[in-house]
Amino acid sequence: MGWLSHNPALDASPPKVPHRTLTPPTPSEVVKLFKLAQETDPQLAVFVMLAASTGARRGELIALRRGDMKLERGVVNIERGVVLAKKVLIEQGTKTHQARRVTIDSETSSTLRDHLQRQDEQARSIGTSMRRDAFVFTHAVDGSVPLRPDSTTRAFRSLCSRAGIQGVRLHDLRHYVATRLLTSGIDARTVAGRLGHRNPSTTLDVYSHFVPESDKSAAETMSSLFSSAMKETDLGT
Repeated sequence: MGWLSHNPALDASPPKVPHRTLTPPTPSEVVKLFKLAQETDPQLAVFVMLAASTGARRGELIALRRGDMKLERGVVNIERGVVLAKKVLIEQGTKTHQARRVTIDSETSSTLRDHLQRQDEQARSIGTSMRRDAFVFTHAVDGSVPLRPDSTTRAFRSLCSRAGIQGVRLHDLRHYVATRLLTSGIDARTVAGRLGHRNPSTTLDVYSHFVPESDKSAAETMSSLFSSAMKETDLGT
């Protein structure tokens, strides 16, 4: 309203937010969870596999519809998220309000294709069919209603308990993707795009303590190049 000529909040010193210690699962633990889910809850197995390959947020995966699946091209479009507010499921934009396209590998594409076919067969067995805009992850016979975020988290927690894996949350699958890509030498911009971060700086800020492992590999690579060049020089002389 123009009553203040200066914003006093600009003079405040915000407190530092301590970084939470990340404990992403190991690849063997992810595989163990996937295989166990295949035996008891095939849909949860597909959810785990897609989460562990894309790094998408829980709500983003739950919001996926069949039209977002471009399996022939190995691409998944992530444009929305589902949240639970006052016991009501609300479909909204992604956390950063940005749509993104995530490439998936052939095995994940095949698993998703089998999942959708299984849904079609189950719908036909009771005399109905899946809607064209059906959710990918759903318990509704026609795919009209997505999974509940809280129920999905509880199902994953139960899966971890049965697998004997402690201290791993559903969100840690996202950390698993980020840390594995960064420590494998994938550049921060690519990782940020896959995770849906606005800027690579956000990615590096969250996962900076995993970068030294990649930095060590970089140092070893440079050492190897230098040693090779030294040997070539010695042979030349």
